[in-house]
Amino acid sequence: MEGEGPLRQLRIQTWVDGHLLDHVNPLDARLLRQWGRLGGQLSKALQNFQHPAAQRAYVWDPSRTLAGREYLSLFTDEQRDLATYFWDGFAQRTLPILPNLRRSVNYNDAHAENILVTYENKIPNITGLIDFGDVLYTQTVNEIAIACAYGAMHQPEPLRAAAEMVGAYHEVFPLEEREVAQLYWLIAARLLITTAQAAKNRQTKPENNYLFVSEQPAWELLANWRSIAPAFAEQTFRAACGWAACPQRVNYDNWLATGPAFAPLLGPQERAYTPMDLSVGSLDLGSTVSFETIQPFTATIDRLLTEKQADVGVGGYLETRPVYTTDAYQFIGNEGVQWRTVHLGLDLWTAAGQPVRAPLAGTVHSLQNNAAERDYGPTLLLRHQPTDDLTFYTLYGHLGTAVLDQWRVGDQVAAGQAIATIGPAPENGNWPPHLHFQIILDLYDQTGDFPGVAFPHEQAVWQSNCPDPGAWYPHLPHQHSEQLDAETLLAKRKKYLGRSLSLSYQEPLHIQRGAGCYLYASDGRRYLDTANNVAHVGHEHPQVVRAGQRQMAVLNTNTRYLNAQMMQYAEELLATFPPELCVVHFVNSGSEANELALRMARTCTGRPSILAVEAGYHGNTNETINVSSYKFSGKGGQGQPVGTQLVPIPDVYRGAFRDATTAGAQYAAEVGQLLQKLADQEVLPAAFLHESILSCGGQIVLPAGYLEMVYQQVRQHGGLCIADEVQVGFGRVGSHFWAFETQQVVPDIVTLGKPIGNGHPLGAVVCTEAVAEGFANGMEYFNTFGGNPVSCAIGRAVLRVIEQENLQENALRVGQYLQRALGQLQAECPIIGDVRGLGLFLGIELVSDRQTRAPAAAEARYLVNRMRQFGILMSTDGPLQNVIKIKPPICFSETQADFLLDNLRRVLWEDFIRPSV
Repeated sequence: MEGEGPLRQLRIQTWVDGHLLDHVNPLDARLLRQWGRLGGQLSKALQNFQHPAAQRAYVWDPSRTLAGREYLSLFTDEQRDLATYFWDGFAQRTLPILPNLRRSVNYNDAHAENILVTYENKIPNITGLIDFGDVLYTQTVNEIAIACAYGAMHQPEPLRAAAEMVGAYHEVFPLEEREVAQLYWLIAARLLITTAQAAKNRQTKPENNYLFVSEQPAWELLANWRSIAPAFAEQTFRAACGWAACPQRVNYDNWLATGPAFAPLLGPQERAYTPMDLSVGSLDLGSTVSFETIQPFTATIDRLLTEKQADVGVGGYLETRPVYTTDAYQFIGNEGVQWRTVHLGLDLWTAAGQPVRAPLAGTVHSLQNNAAERDYGPTLLLRHQPTDDLTFYTLYGHLGTAVLDQWRVGDQVAAGQAIATIGPAPENGNWPPHLHFQIILDLYDQTGDFPGVAFPHEQAVWQSNCPDPGAWYPHLPHQHSEQLDAETLLAKRKKYLGRSLSLSYQEPLHIQRGAGCYLYASDGRRYLDTANNVAHVGHEHPQVVRAGQRQMAVLNTNTRYLNAQMMQYAEELLATFPPELCVVHFVNSGSEANELALRMARTCTGRPSILAVEAGYHGNTNETINVSSYKFSGKGGQGQPVGTQLVPIPDVYRGAFRDATTAGAQYAAEVGQLLQKLADQEVLPAAFLHESILSCGGQIVLPAGYLEMVYQQVRQHGGLCIADEVQVGFGRVGSHFWAFETQQVVPDIVTLGKPIGNGHPLGAVVCTEAVAEGFANGMEYFNTFGGNPVSCAIGRAVLRVIEQENLQENALRVGQYLQRALGQLQAECPIIGDVRGLGLFLGIELVSDRQTRAPAAAEARYLVNRMRQFGILMSTDGPLQNVIKIKPPICFSETQADFLLDNLRRVLWEDFIRPSV
């Protein structure tokens, strides 16, 4: 009030709920799109807004970035070089265009410290923003440029992150092509202002750390941004807006439509051409499952040319190829490890030394020996200008070294002129001899080299810039394997298949190939498989595949005939068991094995009922469902059948008895009490059925002494003991070949399935002589395909591979290594309640509270789906669906274990899983 002191100004602020976006983990594509959409909403809302205070010159305006040059002397030499590149590029390419760009009042400060998120069911969503102190009138496109400058920080693929934001912004507030053409430089402009202001503030306000929070990330992003060609960035942003990525493509297409003539690439002589499919789902590749060395791939090419009776194999454009997915080609991107797998050229596979000819007249643009392993080797690029408004290039890779001396830059080449020869390995980049021919509209400032393979998520850009060379040679045979997209496949699956079938992951995978511990999706991405214990010795193991192929070519018939394969396999399989288990019956699956085992027990004892372990799973037939409480007590189940008795899960983590030293005896005592009760009621069971390690029960390792005591009690009451080894047999536990051996017991019956055939439908029931005799009551047992020659040949091959490759020892060593590391991770991450298992059959139980052991099922689902995004396949299990199971092929290595652990550690600290959020 007047007369009561000096006049003061007050700022009244409104509290807005939320967390700062800068504190959110992870900042994924979904949030980046929301960030971009927020920018579009701001531009749309402010496009007609005017205010005198917004008409100002402001240091944080990207359009005024050149003012920061006065601080150039405060940079290091490396920083000066980087800043000069971008300031010069801005001055030359953007500054003259600025007057032609739309202008409006912009928010002008959409960085992660000003954007708010709120969480709903632990999922963050952008809901607001704060701090309108930087509002000004400037070029409208600066709004999204500023957002991208901050959104791309800390991202392995900053351009991919920025493209997500640009695409979302464009959906709300459509950009103009001339604006998109300047985005690369405007994003850098904002980063340069950040670095220049930090350098100035270091001189004037060194004590204020807030002023430098973005300095180092800005320099890191500028260095990464410098490695991206401006033209490629523009094309990426154009594709994000839904436009044709390459602006020159329309001129190229118009020229091609005029019907120009092209000379043959391999000359005029007659040759036998054949289409060749080397895509990830190709059957032509056969059992070529390793591309770490050239030999298997070379042998495949030679085999295909021989089988097709051809001189030249043709194909490759836009094929997704597994050959590029070795460790040497991997790249760490925003969604984990990924590979360039989409082939951009036309390949002609033929003998080395064949002459290569120019398809049309041109000028030598560059020559270079790209001599690195699996690179192009000697490479020639020609420049063509068929019309005044069209210039493009052709690339010829994997040539002989003579080409390097044959030409000089600027030489003229005539159509049909011999320009090189196809090079042999290893001088051609160490590939099977072939020509890689590629058309390129924009070289992205490169000389002597150019990518011939693209990341799947960038295919739209590369496909626009690298047209199909096959259009020049329509007479050549082309084989384009029919690829149905995932959405179409999903629709067909829902239409034609049973409604009870389920799919893994929120975004289902279209898997087309397996090799070792990896599965390959339709886009060529390689996934580390930690969940599939069916492919016991590795997906599509060549020795197992060959065994089946060889026998299938000779004989496959029913078991009413004598056959050596069946007898040899029976003998080899039984040799892995204790001598008491000496008779085998072959079947087609684990379900059928358990079905037969139940029938055998009932026949031998004359009793109908079965004693089973709670939460067990033993198959999908009526009888096996009736003894699987995991099914009959679950969704859609009919409850416990009259003829099934259940004993509690002997779980020392979550069960009634948790002292590992006494739990075995305590849980066994409960079984004894139940048996006595059943004896009093004169309804004793035919058999006690159990998994040797409980799988669906949550990877539960039986406590010490449990089976020994239970078996003794069951047998005292006249019952048989059936060990279900479908999930855990064949050396998976490492210390023993069969998991029941870890309990020092010998069952009366053992059932086998899943890994026994490495993916081939095969199963077996192994029993004692007494059981075999008791079952042979006069009724014939016949199984048309159980023990057929092909199945037995495959089963024998699996046993040989386990022995020859020391896979049981590997399961022990790598399993122990992994379990120790998981124990260390448990000490770091409160959500891990328990780590358990044997060998390569492990479980990680997630809990939201270690004291109450409340199950963290939602977090387990989240983890599994996030790990899939990072290229690792996992799954959940347990009655509460909160156990992450690890049961990979037993060729799993320590290197693969480290990859799993690194990504687990990353995901376990994300907001959805951290208990503080």
